[in-house]
Amino acid sequence: MLLGALIAGEACAEFSGSASVLSDYRYRGVSLSSGHPAAQLGLAYDDPSGVYAGLFASSVQFAISPHRELQTVPYVGYARRFASGVSAEVGAEYAAYSGPGDYDYAEFYVGVTGEPFSARLYYAPRYFGREPGSFYAEVNGAQPLAERVRLVAHVGLLVNRGDYPPYGPSDRRVLDGRLGLAFDVDAFTFQASWVGVNSAYTGYPVQHGRKNTAVVSLTCTF
Repeated sequence: MLLGALIAGEACAEFSGSASVLSDYRYRGVSLSSGHPAAQLGLAYDDPSGVYAGLFASSVQFAISPHRELQTVPYVGYARRFASGVSAEVGAEYAAYSGPGDYDYAEFYVGVTGEPFSARLYYAPRYFGREPGSFYAEVNGAQPLAERVRLVAHVGLLVNRGDYPPYGPSDRRVLDGRLGLAFDVDAFTFQASWVGVNSAYTGYPVQHGRKNTAVVSLTCTF
């Protein structure tokens, strides 16, 4: 009832959500689900002023525990669209994890979007428990191939400032990529992608698995 009243009171504000199932939760090229399927939920609010906020949640599984845990990522930001059609944004998010391990961290970002590409630069002062922090840069693209088919691509670079995090050494620079196809049918999107990372020593608290793998997902938006 409250959500309906808010929407009716401000017609330009937009609430949205999504629910997904994935064969493997690959975060920046690395499996946070230990190679197992994962379930995810996303909720978002976009205000006409440019302010936006939301919450992302996913099942995860780390090397220190045989049990599945929960990742929650609330975020808030501000985006502005220019006459050229390019948008710029600035925001912050906080990743929190249930279960054992001190992996929670805050991350700040700036980004630009101009069809068909978008880019973001992140900085985390304490990334997954690593100090003095890490930078991550990414570029994403989506190119329509047909009415309901898109080519999707991603490339990212993680720069670790700490040589030896509490759970083992890692490479200072880790490159990841994704290339796939997305198929849209009404409120559903099916995506099949090939995901890869150039190093097994990424510094994440995960079991070392395959560096390259296929990932399929099904998402329902509402």
